Amino acid sequence: MNLKNSLRIFQWKFWMYRGLKKSLRQTKQRDNPVIKINKAVYETIYNRISPEEKTWINKIEKIRTNLNADKTPVSIVDFGAGKPDSKRSEKVMAEGITHSATIAETCKIASKPSVWALLLFKLIREFKPQTAIELGTCLGISASYQAVAQRINQQGRLITLEGSGEIAELAKKNFESLRLDNVSVITGRFNDTLPAVLETNHPIDYVFIDGHHDEQATIAYFENLLPYLSPQSLLVFDDISWSKGMRKAWNKIIRDKNVKLAVDLKMVGICLIEKKTILTGN
Repeated sequence: MNLKNSLRIFQWKFWMYRGLKKSLRQTKQRDNPVIKINKAVYETIYNRISPEEKTWINKIEKIRTNLNADKTPVSIVDFGAGKPDSKRSEKVMAEGITHSATIAETCKIASKPSVWALLLFKLIREFKPQTAIELGTCLGISASYQAVAQRINQQGRLITLEGSGEIAELAKKNFESLRLDNVSVITGRFNDTLPAVLETNHPIDYVFIDGHHDEQATIAYFENLLPYLSPQSLLVFDDISWSKGMRKAWNKIIRDKNVKLAVDLKMVGICLIEKKTILTGN
């Protein structure tokens, strides 16, 4: 690992440590869910992984290494916000923008770095969700971390949504190479696919929201998810500092009455949700 990457990882872990401490100072709660979040973040910071966890993580990171070296071009349909300064309209995002990139470029730009993927892994290990959803599969690196955590837990399944068809197929191949049979990929725009996923799979215990970094879209996903969540659930928002709009979305979401605890790790935000009523039946 070169010096630049080492410094970046140190910075990310510092954000985790500072964000966790700040959140814990703001709440007097020290019940089981708060302890679980605390443990997941600390085990990520100090890279505390068991031999079984290490074996699985090494397999995933080997796939990442291969992807990072793959110069095969792939066509990508992007329904997201583009770059922080793109200012795409709702119409453009709904229609999607098609562009070409190599698998290596896609993996390096869009896949979660190992430190943040480990955080997702540790949260799954601690909370043991039966039904988990991911918005934004990409090449399946973060989904693999989460699905493997469920495999080690010996319970739970992951449903991951991806907008781009070719990317989704590559992710499926990566899941197959890991022999993960507890993860399924749904392809299409989130607005088109998420309603049916929620309707047929609730209550939802855990959601990782990535792939569409737009202020209004992020708020809408939160509001659409809320009725289908378990009485106690975990929402993880990626790239909450990606743009001013994403920061506004995060600040609005954490003020919702159902958010018991919000942990701001600068790049990632964690919301512990507690609600009194849930939908019944599927």
